[in-house]
Amino acid sequence: MSQLDSTSQELPATGMEKFMEDNSRKLVWLFIIAVVALCAYAFLQHQNTLKANEAAEAFTGAKTVEDCDLVISRYPGTMAAANALLLKADLLWDQNKKSSAVEALKEFTTKDASNPLAVFALLGLGTKLDAMGESKEAQAIFERITSEFSSSEAAPLAQVRLGDLLWAQGKADEAKKAYEEIAVKFPDMPGFQVIGQNRLDWITATLPTKEVDAPPAPKVESKPAAAVPGMPNFKLNVGDGAVGATLLPSGSPAATPAMTTPATTPAPAATAPPAPVTPSVTPAPAASKPATAPAPATPPAAPVPTAPAPATPPATPAPAATTPAAAPAPVSPPAAPTPEAPKP
Repeated sequence: MSQLDSTSQELPATGMEKFMEDNSRKLVWLFIIAVVALCAYAFLQHQNTLKANEAAEAFTGAKTVEDCDLVISRYPGTMAAANALLLKADLLWDQNKKSSAVEALKEFTTKDASNPLAVFALLGLGTKLDAMGESKEAQAIFERITSEFSSSEAAPLAQVRLGDLLWAQGKADEAKKAYEEIAVKFPDMPGFQVIGQNRLDWITATLPTKEVDAPPAPKVESKPAAAVPGMPNFKLNVGDGAVGATLLPSGSPAATPAMTTPATTPAPAATAPPAPVTPSVTPAPAASKPATAPAPATPPAAPVPTAPAPATPPATPAPAATTPAAAPAPVSPPAAPTPEAPKP
């Protein structure tokens, strides 16, 4: 028995060794191929990572539609290219290129259906179609979201949008049904259930579904500003198509209170003119015969000074003129001496 056991143990060992000897080259080649495959896979992953990082940087710097097109063309199939397509749709919509924006969203939902953002792209597409008046196509998209993506966060919002669309079309019964289904389809989302209940209450209250213009504001007549004491009143008079400013006199009814009249400045005192100088009389030369003494010269009459008129302020009566002092009487010149007769 011992010999049989030892023989049975040697046979498998001998067979394995023989297998290794016969297939050693094949095993070596298989190992080399596996190592090369792993290296190639790691290299490709590294290259894809570099490409994804480069694409992400290019998408971060995209600001215009042309920048988005450049990212989409250079890095196809990357997440950055998909995001660039969504950004392109938003930019086109902001530029009022609504048809082009809708086409971009349709392209995204077709090419990147497996993208995590595909359902939100569908929701945006339905909302934009509803805004453009394409209610039938928008309704189909909302119904698709609630049926195919019922576990998505966008599904309850699509259900609310579906009810709003039906209510705007005047289909109140269908809208009620859509709002009531929110609690049935999405029991774990109380926030949307509250929204649906509010919509149901509004329908019951028969509130208008469209905004109406507010009544015009009452006209308020502008009151004139309070007059400031001591300031003139300006009034705009319109005549012959022109506007001119008129300063009303202080005495008019519409004028402000009259300005306070300042105290009258006293007139300066009149100064008496100086006395006229008496002209000196030169005695006549001696003559052979006594000459008659010349008549004394009469001095000219002194002019009567006139008091200057004081400066009168505006709107103030002129003060009474002060009577000037009387001029003194002119002094008579002394009589000329009588010449003596010459001695014989």
